[in-house]
Order: sequence, then C-alpha cells, then structure tokens
Amino acid sequence: MDRIVNVTVAAIEAGGEPSLRVNDIARDSEVSVATLYHYFGDREGLVVAARLKQFAGSTGIYYDEFARAMNAASTSDELASVVRGFFGQATSQASRAIRFLRAEIVGSSRTRPQLAAALREVQEDLTAKLTAVFANAQERGLLRSSISARDIAEFALTIHLGSILTDLLAGDDDPVSSLDPIFSELVNSVFLVKS
Repeated sequence: MDRIVNVTVAAIEAGGEPSLRVNDIARDSEVSVATLYHYFGDREGLVVAARLKQFAGSTGIYYDEFARAMNAASTSDELASVVRGFFGQATSQASRAIRFLRAEIVGSSRTRPQLAAALREVQEDLTAKLTAVFANAQERGLLRSSISARDIAEFALTIHLGSILTDLLAGDDDPVSSLDPIFSELVNSVFLVKS
C-alpha cells in the first residue's frame, strides 16, 4: 500500500490530480488494477490516500523537534525562543512550497468529504499532541494558564496553516514574513509567564 501511495504522490506532484491514471499507478507500483481497487476502492480513494500522506507529512514536519525543545526549556525566555522559532519556521521562505501544498490539499477537501474527514483526524491528532506540550509548559509555570493549552495549540496550528496568506499578498518578491514581529510580540505579551 505504501508503494502505491508513494507512486500516486509522485504522479500528482508531476502532473496534478487531473493527469492521474489508475492504470499508470498500478503499472508503476507493480500491482494489478484489481489490487489497487481492493485497497483503495476507486480512483478517489487513491487520491485521498496520497493527499493525506502529503498533508500529514507537511503539517507534522516540525512537531518532534518542537516538542523536545519545549520540554527542555526551563525558563520563560528559553520557551519564548522555542515558540518564536516554531513560528519562524512555519513562515520561512524555505517552507513556502509546503504552505502552498497544504493550501491546495485543504482546498481540495471542500468537495471531498472523505479527504475532509481524514484531514480532521490528522489535525485533531496534532492538536492533541501540541496541547500536551503546552499543558506541560503551563504546569511548569512557563506559560500562562489563563488561556487553555488546547486554545494555544489551535492558535499555533492556525498560524501554521494560515500563513499562506502572506505569501499570496507578497507574491514572489518578499523573502521575509511580515508576521515575525507580530509573533514575537504575541509570545512575549500574551502567552508567557513573566519572571
């Protein structure tokens, strides 16, 4: 199944969803068309599986590193540095292609209930993981508890997913996100416990 999904992802990245042909995917995956339909149901199931893999990979890309750094922070200043780094990675020029990919996949889910449901599961899983990280920081007295850890996690993911807007506004000319100074101020004045 992984090989089939990987071949499908490569085909979508090469020519877009409209160019995807089940016979080509079966051939390139070295399976029969019947096997492909057995595992994925139909072409739509195959596209959903590929899009979900792309989305899960692009959304969770910094999670493990972020969680380790957050849990290692012992002061509010260290925590602030980690959170600013997270936002900085989410809006960096290097992450631009990933932001456009996520936007494309989310847009595609509007007419694909199966994909929309799968994306909700991925986001819920990541939200739960981030909630645990932020709750841990609150328990250690580094992050304000007046805002729930879940709300902070949802805010972080909203920024992570929504930062594509600055790319659209800037076009190809702006290598630095205009959001960075705002994130820095938010982290310092809204989320952190002052020592």
